Order: sequence, then C-alpha cells, then structure tokens
Amino acid sequence: MPRRLLRNSKACDFCHKRRIKCQENPLDPSRCQNCTDFDVRCTYSRPSKRGTGSLHDAARPVQRQLTDPESPPRDRSRVIVPQIPSGFRDPAVNHDHRGFGQGDDSAQTETGCAEPLSPAWREFARFATPVVRTLLAVYHETVYPIFPFFDPIRLERRLNALEHSRNRGFFSSIMAACALSLARVRDGALASSRPQPEELGAMCPEMFFAAAEEGLPRNILHCRDFDHLRGYALLALASLQDAKLRAMQMYMGHYFTVLAVNQWHDESNWPQDIGASEREERRRLYWSMYTLDVYSSVVWDGCIHYQESHATVEYPSGRNDTNAEDPNDGANWFVGWNFTTDLYRILEHNLSMLRSRSSSFNLTGDRNMGGRSLSLTSQDRVSQLYSALPPVFKELQPATGDPARDIYGFQSANIQATMALLRMVYLSLEEGADIETKCSVVSDVLATFHQVPKPYLRAISTPLIYHIGGIGTILGSVMEGRLSESSCRRVRELLLSMADLLESLEAFLHRSAGAGQRLRGLVVRLEEYMQTKASQNQAGVAEAAGPGPALQEIPSDEWGQPGLSDLSPQFQLPDEFLVDWTWPFSMSNNYLSF
Repeated sequence: MPRRLLRNSKACDFCHKRRIKCQENPLDPSRCQNCTDFDVRCTYSRPSKRGTGSLHDAARPVQRQLTDPESPPRDRSRVIVPQIPSGFRDPAVNHDHRGFGQGDDSAQTETGCAEPLSPAWREFARFATPVVRTLLAVYHETVYPIFPFFDPIRLERRLNALEHSRNRGFFSSIMAACALSLARVRDGALASSRPQPEELGAMCPEMFFAAAEEGLPRNILHCRDFDHLRGYALLALASLQDAKLRAMQMYMGHYFTVLAVNQWHDESNWPQDIGASEREERRRLYWSMYTLDVYSSVVWDGCIHYQESHATVEYPSGRNDTNAEDPNDGANWFVGWNFTTDLYRILEHNLSMLRSRSSSFNLTGDRNMGGRSLSLTSQDRVSQLYSALPPVFKELQPATGDPARDIYGFQSANIQATMALLRMVYLSLEEGADIETKCSVVSDVLATFHQVPKPYLRAISTPLIYHIGGIGTILGSVMEGRLSESSCRRVRELLLSMADLLESLEAFLHRSAGAGQRLRGLVVRLEEYMQTKASQNQAGVAEAAGPGPALQEIPSDEWGQPGLSDLSPQFQLPDEFLVDWTWPFSMSNNYLSF
C-alpha cells in the first residue's frame, strides 16, 4: 500500500496563502508536496496565532533562518548578512519586472499590481514598534548628528500612524536605521553612564538588517520611492559599521543607480507635491551620501559616483529641526554640518587633481599641474570658511548626555576629522615636502584627535577607525625616503601614538578593524630591522679595526638595542618592508598602477 500522505499540523506560507492542504512530501521532507510541485521554497515565516504572541514570537522564524546550521549554503562571495524568506511569490508573475512606487498601503508596480508586506512582516513591524522607537532614539543620539536622514517631527507622525507596517519603502528604511542603531549600541556608541535598554538585549542587528532587505524593491529600475532610496543609504552605513565593505559598496551602488535613473541630483526632477519636510530630508540624504562617497573614495581608493558640480541640490536649512538652535549661541547646528560638506567638496577637487597628476592616462601632458599652488589656494579657502564659523563649532566641549547640546560637539569632532583628512591630501599635492613637515602635520592631527572627547569618537564609530587608520599610514611616504636616526625615532613615536588612539576606540567594536594592531606590528618590524642594521654595522666596525683591544660597547638607545649613532646619517628601508602600506597617496608604485 502507498504511504499515507499526512497533513502538516501547521501549513507552510504557500499553502496557507492559498488555503490548500499542506501535505508532507515523502521524497523531500524539507518541502511539502505543493511547494515541491511548484518548485518554490517551503517557508514558515508567519508568526503563530496560538497564545498572546510577542515580538520574539514574530521574530522566531527570523532567528531560525539566521542561526539554523541546516539552512542551505549561501553565496560566500557576497559579503552580506543572510536574507529572511518572505511570503510566497506567485510563479505566474514575472518578478524580473517588478518595481515599487510611493503609497501608504502597498508598493505599486508599473502595471498597477500591489505587493504589500507579507502578513509575517506586518505582524513583526507592529510587535516591534516599542523596540523601534527605542532604537530610533539611539539613532537620534549617535547617528543623526552626522547622517540626519529623518525629519524628527515627520518621523514621529508616520510612526504614530504605524505606516512602517504598511508602506514597504518606509518599513525598509526604518528597519535599516534600527539595524545601524543596534550595531552602534553593541559597539559602545552610547555614553557609558547611560544604561542600555533591557529590551535590546535579546535583539541582534542582523534581524533588522534582513527585515530591511525584505522591503527593498525587486527591480531598482522601477524604484520611485524616496524611502527605498533612504533604505539603501542606511544599509550601506550598517554594512560599514560591521566592516562588510563589499556590501557597503553594493548598497552605495544601488543608491546612486536609483539616483541616476530618476535624475534626483536635480531638485527640479523631484515630485512637485512633496512638502517642505520631505524636501529637507532629500537634501540631507543627498549631501550626506555625497560626503560618504568622497570619504570611501579616499580611504579605499574608489571612484566618486557624483561630483559636486553635478548637483543641483540646495543645502539643508535645519529650520524644521527640534534641536536646530543652541540655547547658548543661537547658531543653527546645520551651519557646522554644511561646513563639513564644504570641506568634502574641496577635498573632491584636490583628490581629482592628485589622481590626474598620478594617472598614466593623463592627457593634458602636464604631470605637475600646479599641485602646490592648488594646495595653497585650497588651504586659503578653508581658512576663510573656518574663520567665519561660529565659535561653538571650533570648541571641543565634553559630552553632556543632552542631545540638544552634544549635537554641536559632534559637528566640531567631524569638522576636525575632515580637516585632518584634508591636511594629508595637501601633503600629497605638495611634492618634495620634507620629512619634518610630514611628521609635524601627522603630530598635529594626532594631538587633535586625542583632544576630542571619546564619547564623540565612539559614537562616530567604525567610519572614524578607517579614517584615522588611513591617516596614520601616510607615514609610509616618510619611510619610503631616506631616513636618519632622529626621523626614524619620530616615526616610531607617531606610529605608537596612532596605535594608542585606535586601540582605545577599537576596544568597543564588535568587529574590530585591527588598524591599531597592524600599526604596532609595523613598529615591531621597524625595530627588528633597525636592530639588525645596528648589529651589522657594529660587526663591520669591529672587522675593520682588526685584532686589538676590545671595542668600547655601543650605548643602547630607547629600544634596548645598540644605538643608531654609528649608522650612516641617511639610510634606506628595503622595498619589501613597505609592502603592507595601503594608503593610496604614500606609494606611487601601487597607486593607479594599471
């Protein structure tokens, strides 16, 4: 007799949606018979209706998918977190031509078909609302001062209406903001004196990251929703926070693709019926992602997607912001925020000049291209803009725990970090800068960062780690040249100072970038090399002296080994010693080498 096909105690998503019997498949226990016949994934992602239910009940399928060792292997070449299975997608629909537009209750395709959030995700969004509010408060404290993607008043109004449980684009952007905020909490971004909310203990950033991915459009060519655009930007930041650089580049690419398809770099192409608050949000998002694009181009030697000359987007005004004016100074904090954007625009022009000069495809024929004159002009312009800033943006005040006041401290810290990056680029433009000049600039930059209160540095978190690590490796250009005993000692001191700063920040990170440890490794290699050179030099002196009275012992220096005083005044480190230096401006043989 054939084996009797039993009905499952709980129907899968596919059978439940079509109200058909969910029967076991004897040949493939992982899928029911109907899912096997239609060749679709057999999932159980909707929350159970038994009992009262909770956020953790709604999230249980998410946790199982993220932690189940028996889940199907994923493509390891894509460095992204696992995706959560959504409800069944009808095989009769061509999913390659889906696109989502604006709308509160569903995401609209070009054909007018609606695809709302699946029941499981709608339930998850409702249950998670209290946690979402907590995480958005964390976002407002630690992320918003640098990336103010949401208008607080408009955001609160949409949350009160539970729009994130209906609007697919808004759901995606909110979940991505929660993923980023929870990752910042995990990495110590909150002030140590503030207790961590208890409800966040059982949550993981990957859960919200996967939820944000679920709300993304299937085809970005049809994306017309600003919330989806914001979701891509937040997912890029969340990927950067977890040091998933390939995923960061992917989501930044999606962001700029949607921007290009809709021509949203020009305000005249924005919808005419949007209000002032949404227009402000769009301006904030555009210039925030511009600075992130230039930053990633500098740190990882990437391409800039949109130059500042392409934009026809005004700066945000901050007039609708609840913390727009400092009670002491009366200055709008967006004045400092916009000044940082000005610095990145100047940085873009300097970077373009540097790359054109270094490129083997330089068609102008002039490889000098007035680098020093451009650097001096740029520095003069920065000095003029900086002198016009209100004093509140030039002072590094300690963190108080009051977001209305600390938001000014964030601007000061970000301004100093960006100006430090500019100083390093200026050194690259000024060909022939001596060792003393380079070391002095690096010393000044380090002194500035050591003065910035640690709460601000921890809140800026992983992006600042890469920023400081890139600045430190500019010393490779010093070590490329001919060194003396004094310059070698100074390089060592600067590397150790840089390592101390990095390790004080990396101690809080869940996934450390390891920049401080790498710098200490380079110091060890430098010490070993100099010890070997000193020993070889001492042996050569003894051999030249021939037989006779023993030579007087060479005094030891601060490294505990024979001193460097008997070495030649100038010496050259071997090429293989510098193979690990990755700063794109420090070595000509690995920058733009085609």
